[in-house]
Amino acid sequence: MWNTCNAACDHCAVSSNPKDRTTNSDEDIRRLIDQCCADDPEPSIGLSGGEAFLYFPRLIEIIKYARERGAKVSVNTNCYWANSREKALDLVRQVKDAGLTKLVVSTDEFHLRYIPAERVINAILACKDVHLEVDLQFVSTKRSYRLADFLEEHGDDLLNISCREIPCHPVGEARRNIAEGDLFIREGVPLGLCPSAVMSISAKGDVIPCCNTAGHLPALRIGDVREPLRDLHDKFRTSAVMQILCAEGPAAFLDAAEKAGYHRERGYVDQCHLCYDLFKDEQIALSLKEFAATKMSEVVYSFLKGLPCGRYGTHNAANPTLQKEMSD
Repeated sequence: MWNTCNAACDHCAVSSNPKDRTTNSDEDIRRLIDQCCADDPEPSIGLSGGEAFLYFPRLIEIIKYARERGAKVSVNTNCYWANSREKALDLVRQVKDAGLTKLVVSTDEFHLRYIPAERVINAILACKDVHLEVDLQFVSTKRSYRLADFLEEHGDDLLNISCREIPCHPVGEARRNIAEGDLFIREGVPLGLCPSAVMSISAKGDVIPCCNTAGHLPALRIGDVREPLRDLHDKFRTSAVMQILCAEGPAAFLDAAEKAGYHRERGYVDQCHLCYDLFKDEQIALSLKEFAATKMSEVVYSFLKGLPCGRYGTHNAANPTLQKEMSD
């Protein structure tokens, strides 16, 4: 929704901070919600910042608007606002009454420099008290305070909630503040597929293919928030680059990238780090888009001819009438 945050964490992928006033307008947010709910009777909508609770009245109105139209709504927060059990319970009740279906709590060594662990626990316990689903996510480096450490100290309060530890990626503020030796880099090329290809909207209105490491790169931008959502969905769904990332993973682009001048790293944190590294240079990214378009044209040709298409599906060559119709 906005990029303003009460914290300025050393690992923040989108460089949120107290001085950043970048925001989507309420009009654009409502229009997106309307279009989501027109296309899907019960869409899932995730709201985040920056810090989502920083403009609390706006947040409440946005949650209400989405829920009244049938959406499931989750919100990400660092819990700065939960400075007492009473305050946490009051605000959690308000967001639940507005229609919130899940609260996603972010904490780690970087957040804890700004928001004490006590506030995180206050928020989690308040969610349990009002029966609101709550998840915890925790970013780590080799030398940082780890999720296991947090669980050891607060495990009794974290029973029956989902806790996820995420490796820090060298993007945003982390590129400047986190030493490469502190990252969980594995030698070789990660072969994983794109793990979270979900169309997202950045605080400045860019439509992007995910909210992960590579999602905010200009080369992967899908469009602008003011375009009709159905058109954006079509571009996202038919993107040759996204088809390959989801079917084969970013490793499928390596050979083409090296031909375009890319120098392979000794290792990567995971496939998201590789994706970021491949597409961060716009000239190389342009070559990769051309490669993807050519490859998908070949897949479509094979499909129409009834030839095996690998992970992209195989046409039923046993039906000659259908094959002729598709070829025509």
